[in-house]
Amino acid sequence: MAQPDLVPLSQLEQELGISRVDLLLLLRRLGIQPVRRGMRTLLSVDQAEQLAAHVGSGAPLEPITAELVFDEPGQEALPVPMVDSWGEAARYAQLRLLRERLEILETLMRSGIELDSRPLCDLLEVRRLPAAQPLEDGSIGFIRLGLQFSRMQRPGQRSSWRISRA
Repeated sequence: MAQPDLVPLSQLEQELGISRVDLLLLLRRLGIQPVRRGMRTLLSVDQAEQLAAHVGSGAPLEPITAELVFDEPGQEALPVPMVDSWGEAARYAQLRLLRERLEILETLMRSGIELDSRPLCDLLEVRRLPAAQPLEDGSIGFIRLGLQFSRMQRPGQRSSWRISRA
């Protein structure tokens, strides 16, 4: 596996008694570039001796947290403060999407275009269509958003859905 002149980091970790993170930070500070072979990280014997001499000299390891930057406890995660108007903007966006979906449904109704089940689910924002029931005009379907969705069955084709006024 490893050549005799290479030492795995896991072995150094155990011998020196420091964690992998501290070991990698120390390698970076000393300017030592480890050798990567697949999933293994190795050091030459000379580099391992240099590292052991540095750790044995009693030079203090800087804490890792000195490199991390923490947010202030009262600081918001968003660049703009959250106020009540954000809720109004979200509500407006939802209403606008609903209006666009209704316009698409109305266009499909006027043009007589039938939809498969999956695109209809996406338009109605449901995972699956409601159970089909007998409707007033004798067809099978369901009513949603003030529109009637009738199942159309044709031999040799998938069932589709026609949209009409309820």
